[in-house]
Amino acid sequence: MKRKLKKSKAILFVCLAAAAYAGYFYVVKPKYNQAVTNNASVNNNKPAIPVTTISVTKQKVQLYVDLPGRVNAKKIAQVRPQIDGVIKAIKFTEGALVKQGQPLYQIDSEIYNAAVKGNEANVKALTAKRNRYKILLEQDAVSKQEFDDIEASLDQAKSEASKAKKNLDYTKVLAPISGFIGKTNYTEGALVTANQADALTTIVQLDPIYVDLEQPAQEVIAGGNRKEIPVSLIADDPSNRLIGKLKFSEMFVDESTDSIRLRAEFSNKNQKLLPGMFVSAKLHLAPFAAVTVPQRVTTRTPDGKLMVWVVQSDNTVKAKIIKAEKIFNDSWIVQEGLEEGEVVVYEGIQKISEGAKVVATPAQTEETKPTENKSEAKK
Repeated sequence: MKRKLKKSKAILFVCLAAAAYAGYFYVVKPKYNQAVTNNASVNNNKPAIPVTTISVTKQKVQLYVDLPGRVNAKKIAQVRPQIDGVIKAIKFTEGALVKQGQPLYQIDSEIYNAAVKGNEANVKALTAKRNRYKILLEQDAVSKQEFDDIEASLDQAKSEASKAKKNLDYTKVLAPISGFIGKTNYTEGALVTANQADALTTIVQLDPIYVDLEQPAQEVIAGGNRKEIPVSLIADDPSNRLIGKLKFSEMFVDESTDSIRLRAEFSNKNQKLLPGMFVSAKLHLAPFAAVTVPQRVTTRTPDGKLMVWVVQSDNTVKAKIIKAEKIFNDSWIVQEGLEEGEVVVYEGIQKISEGAKVVATPAQTEETKPTENKSEAKK
């Protein structure tokens, strides 16, 4: 009895499955196919949508990296005396531009003048004595040893005279470099000593000037040898845009920041950059050729992907997902999804959908305008 019941249920299940399949094949599927056909027919019957287009091209692009920077003087000289004495005169204006070799301080020279005169007199006397001993030596009136002793004394006197003359010169403290001089740390009447710890004043050269940058070590390594590449910066004053050159990068990594110090050099004739100033710099990378599309021709899908509308050979449009992470000017740099020569919709994106027929007209962008039009615009 139970076997008969199970057999009846199996037969019933098979019959129901067969009926469902037949219903789909003869009723549902024909209606679906008819709906697709009707939809395609509607699309084909719609008038073509006018749009403007641009051709995808490759262009030379140059990206940059934003880096923080600190301004440093190219030359800084701390002025110190090289002899002992009292300052008699200060011969510069604090904060002024001084030239290399310009007198800055006058140290009392009286004792040094006296030393020069005394040494010059000693040299003169020993020279005369040497000349006499030379004649006597030729006459065997003095020994060779006596003559050699006089010559040695004369050489020693000349050395002391030269040193006395140099000390006299050192009473005039001269600017070791050209640049802007700071305040004086000593006044007239102050006693100073040779090579003292405290500087008399400081001179800073402001043109040219350095900007020291910090860049993550991995970025420096990825960029390779980039010596002499352009570096631009904007100081606190946005109108003060300067272009310099990268001079070198350190050969070691700062362990505390995992970064490498770079140094760029800038012309600073207007003295708008001062040592210690914080600036933002743009390190320009090596140029390369890449496929680009204007940002305005792209849209975002619901999941956030970039999309463009491509016009196909049959004048229908197709959505294409592209991969682009970096921007150059107002365009995306396309990594994947588009090839050079493809045509994308520039204006009219809001009116189209997948498979829509379009009438494409090349867009008149700044890049595609004739040269004569650009010239007229400049006029």
